[in-house]
Amino acid sequence: MTSRMQVHRSLSGLQQNPLSSSVATIGVFDGVHCGHQSLLTRLGEWGRELQRETVVITFRQHPMVVLGHLPPAVLCSLEHRLLLLERCGVDHTLVLDFDAELASWSAERFVEEVLFTRLSCRHLLLGFDSAFGKGAQGTAEYLAAQDWELEVQSGAALEIDGERVSSSVVRAAVLKGELVRAERFLGRPVSLYGEVIHGDGRGKTIGFPTANMNLFHSAAPPHGVYLAAVELDGRSYGALVNIGRRPTFLDSTQPQEYSRFFNEQIDQVEMFIDDFSGDLYGRRLEATLHGKVRDERRFDSVEELTQQIHRDVETMRTWFERRSR
Repeated sequence: MTSRMQVHRSLSGLQQNPLSSSVATIGVFDGVHCGHQSLLTRLGEWGRELQRETVVITFRQHPMVVLGHLPPAVLCSLEHRLLLLERCGVDHTLVLDFDAELASWSAERFVEEVLFTRLSCRHLLLGFDSAFGKGAQGTAEYLAAQDWELEVQSGAALEIDGERVSSSVVRAAVLKGELVRAERFLGRPVSLYGEVIHGDGRGKTIGFPTANMNLFHSAAPPHGVYLAAVELDGRSYGALVNIGRRPTFLDSTQPQEYSRFFNEQIDQVEMFIDDFSGDLYGRRLEATLHGKVRDERRFDSVEELTQQIHRDVETMRTWFERRSR
C-alpha cells in the first residue's frame, strides 16, 4: 500500500483546495471485489505512467435508493469501502451524496464541475459497464466522442471460472453463506465490519464474554457460528462469531421458528475473541470469516449451550493452530 489515502467528503471541501492533477474512476465499489481491484490496479498504473495522483469518486449511499429502485443488501459500508480502497493504494477518494440534485446533473456538468474544476482530471478510467450523469448518458463511448480535453479508457470485464465478477454475484454468495465462492470473487475472505456496542452481558456469566457488533452493512451470512480472525493493536486473534437470535435465550412469548437468513433489523452479531481482555466499546472492528462451525440452534439448557461453546472454541483453536504451521 502507498501513503495514506486522503478522503474528501464533499465537493465543497475541494473548492478551496482542488487537486493539481489526477486520473480518476467512478463507482459505488460495493465489496471492492476482484473486478474492482483489477480496475484500481490499472488506475494506479496509469497514474504512475502520467505521474498523477489517483482518485476514486464514490457515493455515500447506493444510487438505487434515490433512483427509486429497491436497493440491494450492502456488502460494505462507506467506511469499510474507504478502508478497502486505501488497501488498494488509492491516493484520494471523493465521497459524494447521491441525491436528487446530483442525479439530475448531465454528464457534461459532472465532467466540468467535478473532473475538470475540482480534480484537475483529464484522464478518466471507467468500468466496462460504468456510466454517470442523468439517464446514464456518460458512457465511455459517449465521452470519447465529445470535443473535450478528456482521455477516457474503459476497463475490461473480469471473469473467474467462466463467470463475470460483480457485486451482485458476491452478494448472493454471502447471503447464502457460500463463503468459499464469495472469497473467490472478492479476492479475500468475507468480513464483517462494525462498531462494538453494549449488549446484555450474558456471555460473561457463562465464561465467554462477547463483543456485540453493530454492523455497518446489511449483507451478512445466514445464522450460525463462524470461525473468524480479528486484528487488534497489531495482533491477530482467533474468534468465534455468532450471527442470529440466540434461540436458547428466547422466552416462550417469542417465535421459535424463523428464517435462517440474516435480518439486520432483528438479528445480532456477537463475537468471542480468544485470549483477549480489554474494553472494546466504541471501537470499529473487522472480523474476517474463515468458515462455518455449525448452525445456530436452541439448547435445552444454558449448561448444554456452554458445553457446546467449549467445543466450538476448541474447533477454532485447532483450526488456527493448523493454519499457523
